Amino acid sequence: MKITNEQARRLAICSTGLHTSPTGNLTLRDLLALIKFLGYVQQDPLQVVARAHDHILWSRNNQYRPAHLDLLLEKERLVFEHFCHDACVLPMDTLPYWKGQFKRKNDLFRLNKSRNNLLNQKDQKALLHRIKQEGPLCSRDIKSTKDVRQHAIWSKPAHKQTLDYLWLTGKLAVFKRAKFNKYYDLAERIYPDQLVKTSMSEKERLSWLIDQSLERLGFGTHAEIQQFWDSFTLSQTKNWCEQNKSRLTNVSIQSANGDYTKALMLPKQAKQVNQTKKLSGRLRIVNPFDPIVRDRNRLERLFGFKFRIEIYVPAAKRKYGYYVYPLLEYNKFVGRIEVRHDRQNNVLCVDNLWAEPNIAFGKGRMAKLASELERMRRFCNAKSVLWS
Repeated sequence: MKITNEQARRLAICSTGLHTSPTGNLTLRDLLALIKFLGYVQQDPLQVVARAHDHILWSRNNQYRPAHLDLLLEKERLVFEHFCHDACVLPMDTLPYWKGQFKRKNDLFRLNKSRNNLLNQKDQKALLHRIKQEGPLCSRDIKSTKDVRQHAIWSKPAHKQTLDYLWLTGKLAVFKRAKFNKYYDLAERIYPDQLVKTSMSEKERLSWLIDQSLERLGFGTHAEIQQFWDSFTLSQTKNWCEQNKSRLTNVSIQSANGDYTKALMLPKQAKQVNQTKKLSGRLRIVNPFDPIVRDRNRLERLFGFKFRIEIYVPAAKRKYGYYVYPLLEYNKFVGRIEVRHDRQNNVLCVDNLWAEPNIAFGKGRMAKLASELERMRRFCNAKSVLWS
């Protein structure tokens, strides 16, 4: 089954929920449904305009505000934080399928033992006992008694790395965030007991995760399926797909340059390829960690849009800017914009705008961009939009 590039773009956009206008009311139930639809929402501490997870959710419902997610995480306990390819917020009912990730992270720590700077077993038990007695703690509440290994990418103080280790391996869970600092509590006090006790085989876990990844991707190569959750290996993915090939549809996806790439789809999605969904005509400022752009190779292959975040690139070597947002219109990325919230003066500043080749920013498109910037201004509660 061959899927044209236009069809592939539409499928990719619809599978991430960017095909409709982000309007309407937003209850906590609506927000949970949105996170379930996406599978998870990636977190990032940088707050150039808004933090990544907040921007991603706002892009799909402009009524969203960060306090909504705080309620869902800290009060209702309907989502939890853990690690996929990066730190993410996941629906709590994912937990039974996620327990294998705790074990996987523990195995990875053991494999990289020479790079770890963990407290010893006695001190780890003492740390857990302290949290049990005192309640949730953040890293600032604890002092490290072990030297930090300097000049190494893993050189966190031992207590910080140990907190991360205990969180990633399922002994601790995130209780809340304050200014994006994690407060850790015992996992048994955060994760619902009935979900923790739900048992399943590795085959059941893998089947659910791969089905869910394909639903959210629309279609995917073996690597894209594996990278979606990053909770199993590429060889596990290939083996599962081979053993379950009767449950999958083989497709050829046309790239932006005309080439074709082999991929897989769920049969129910393959039947919907020719069902045209109307795409919103809004011009959207997309977060660099949004699901539609998160996989940079897939983005370039499907949309012909090469995007790299340049926060770690020296200023003189940057092609664009420190934190640049892609601009999506219908099924094309038409440009990129450098915008930031100047919190001292409470102004949304537009520093740069770049059009993609053969794209013009005339009056109509500029009016769309102005409308999106005005919506973003209201989101971050800035007084005005200021163009450099």
